[in-house]
Amino acid sequence: MAKALMGELVEEILLRLPPDDPASLVRATTMCRRWCRVVSAPGFRRGFAERHRAAPMLGFFANLRDGDEDDEDDFVGRLVPATPFRPRHADRRGTRALDACHGCVLLTTTPWEPNLEVWDPVTGELRELPRPNLPWNAAVVCAAHGECDHLDCRGGPFLIVFLDGSGPEEMQVYVYPSEVGAWSGPTYGPPSSTYGVETVPTALVGNALYFLMDATNSILQYDLAKQSVSMLHLPYGFESDFAVFTTSEDGELGFANVENSRLWLWSMETGPEGDAMWALKRYIELVTLLQVDAAAIVNDYVGFAHGVGVFFVKTEDVWFSIDLKSGRVREEDCGDGDIASTSQANCSWMMEGGGG
Repeated sequence: MAKALMGELVEEILLRLPPDDPASLVRATTMCRRWCRVVSAPGFRRGFAERHRAAPMLGFFANLRDGDEDDEDDFVGRLVPATPFRPRHADRRGTRALDACHGCVLLTTTPWEPNLEVWDPVTGELRELPRPNLPWNAAVVCAAHGECDHLDCRGGPFLIVFLDGSGPEEMQVYVYPSEVGAWSGPTYGPPSSTYGVETVPTALVGNALYFLMDATNSILQYDLAKQSVSMLHLPYGFESDFAVFTTSEDGELGFANVENSRLWLWSMETGPEGDAMWALKRYIELVTLLQVDAAAIVNDYVGFAHGVGVFFVKTEDVWFSIDLKSGRVREEDCGDGDIASTSQANCSWMMEGGGG
């Protein structure tokens, strides 16, 4: 009885360790076999995630360029830790990160004859996928998207949603279920000769996955449950080239961009006839917030970490992360290599502390 009680007390203590320092759990496993068994138990990770649902960001994915040429080996997809946690598998040379969700990172090999890879940065496990034609964008999501709470799904089945813009008139969406191991047939979008695909991060809100389109300032919405495609429009005259999707805790879709040294935040609202409308929520003076000269702020780059609400903006030589909820601003050290420009890599992916 006393031994069982002691085990419960140990688990309760370990569950209260700070989520922004995962190394503390690793150190706990080295103390004794009992502690190691507690931390390794199947239910511990779920309990830890449930307790720390609002856990901070552990890191983000950046696409870096080590050289001046577009050589394949010059590009590095890197997991940049935001805490003392230092994963063993932090770099994937010759790749760029496209998306990250629930423990999986979707990579593309660069720049010639690109292929898709799904990478687990914790274990180093890599899975190569056959790739449809260019131009394109893609996203990775949990296969149980409508039923899973994503507290313990890392390493589980996933879906790759692939948007193909190579057709002259129609957008096509393909889905790759990891449990099947093959691409589905196409789901066609509305006909248009002017759509282009922006290779920027997607956004997942409920069962809807959103892709940013080029040329027409439009958004393609793919319903994962209905396997259907629809189109939304951005505000008139808005330049979508350097925008990024945002999501809120209550499931609200938005987007952000940096222009005239300001971070502009927009949200999607439902109009009187049920149509989508966009409202400017606020803007943030980056010169004041970052304490830098306006000329140093890069207006063609902004990143966003879904689930934790952290923005990334860039000056000539520094990345900053901005947590609007806490007001925290921090310089981020990405290590060696130049941060690739937006035309070469729209990059900033986060690894959530609480979720899978």
